[in-house]
Amino acid sequence: MTVFSLHQKYRRTTLRLAAAILFLLPSLASLHAADSTYTNPIGGISNIGDPFVMKTGGSYYMYATSDWRRGFLVWESSNLVDWTKKGLAFDSHQQGNGWGTTDFWAPEVIHYKDRFIMTYSARAADGKLKIALAQSDDPLGPFINIRTPLLDSTLTCIDGDLFIDEDGAPYFYFVKDVSDNIVDGKHTSQIFVQKLSPDSLKPVGEAIFCMQPSQPWEHPQDEWRWNEGPFMLKNNDLYYLMYSANYFASQDYAIGFAVSESPLGPWIKYSGNPVLSKNLAIGVSGPGHNCVTVSPDGSELFIVYHTHTDPEHPGGNRQPNIDRLYFEDDVIRIIGPTRSPQPMPNGVISRIGRRADKQASDFVLRQNVPNPFNPATRISYHLSQSAQVHLDVYDSRGVHVHTLVQRRQTPGSYAVEFRANDLPSGLYFCKLQTDGFTTVKKMALIR
Repeated sequence: MTVFSLHQKYRRTTLRLAAAILFLLPSLASLHAADSTYTNPIGGISNIGDPFVMKTGGSYYMYATSDWRRGFLVWESSNLVDWTKKGLAFDSHQQGNGWGTTDFWAPEVIHYKDRFIMTYSARAADGKLKIALAQSDDPLGPFINIRTPLLDSTLTCIDGDLFIDEDGAPYFYFVKDVSDNIVDGKHTSQIFVQKLSPDSLKPVGEAIFCMQPSQPWEHPQDEWRWNEGPFMLKNNDLYYLMYSANYFASQDYAIGFAVSESPLGPWIKYSGNPVLSKNLAIGVSGPGHNCVTVSPDGSELFIVYHTHTDPEHPGGNRQPNIDRLYFEDDVIRIIGPTRSPQPMPNGVISRIGRRADKQASDFVLRQNVPNPFNPATRISYHLSQSAQVHLDVYDSRGVHVHTLVQRRQTPGSYAVEFRANDLPSGLYFCKLQTDGFTTVKKMALIR
């Protein structure tokens, strides 16, 4: 929900809003000058699908279904928002890469044992879609095949996700493709997990079934039905298997998740799925095939996903997006999909060449996370020098409702929790004031 729509729902009188604006006008001017934002879709990139972002060495690398006849392009970024195309990371015309013939789909790359491992799908010489592994010493490539195919050669499979658990054990999640996989007389894509050897990354034992379309939003009654694009995420000793459902070229393509206490399952799908779906009113069609990464300073989680470039004519032309993701009571929450300006990820290098975090010449108040929130949110800020700090919360009328900080602090980064247990839904303002510096952030409380 945008701040605008929230204001419409919880509108105040014109007189109250005018008073709040007068109260906050100097601070909002400072906020406008200091803030840096991004707007989805990001990077000015189109004609891609299935974006996967890896962070390593202080930089981000994005791989995607991009040159499906030949291989995979790679883009590089320092801030997760602005991307530079660097060329082909995997080229099927290069010596050693001649296994796949076409349909190069859904690449993912992780850093594993001093090398970069790429998993991808392609159509083999026998006409079946299969999954292969390639490796490189550099995230930009060139990646050269090391295992073709990775799994049983009789399988038709796509969308591999390589997850390394905290104990170093590798698990490989993949999809039996809808084209050849028939369940109860219907074309059905199913997600499986395969144990791999930590040394060779060869399959160990049999693959284990994870899930197939079963919830109403996944249209399990249809003749063709999809659960695909698996991505594993671990939080507080729980395993979250994110996935996409429905046809990729449909406006209804969307993202859900299932939870387990083991990387092998059994899996329980979240009853509130999908957690990210279309919003045609703001131009979002078919959000899906996601991964999750972190902000430059590691303080925030971001979901990376694609949406249709033309919402009215969905298809293979898609664009990358990022939105904030967080956990609330062991449930994945996503602030999105968005099309309005969003605060840049924490710790980015700004477009005008100065840091918007610890190295900033000014004091910095960061956007609260999550936002919108209920009932708690985290507010962080940075001081470039010692100062008397006042951090306060006001309602939309400009009435003071809570003091978070009121003391002298030394240079550094700080974070406090604001709990709005007794406050009604609505728009609030967090105001940071120090010696000669004032700035404000908007916060939305939704019950």
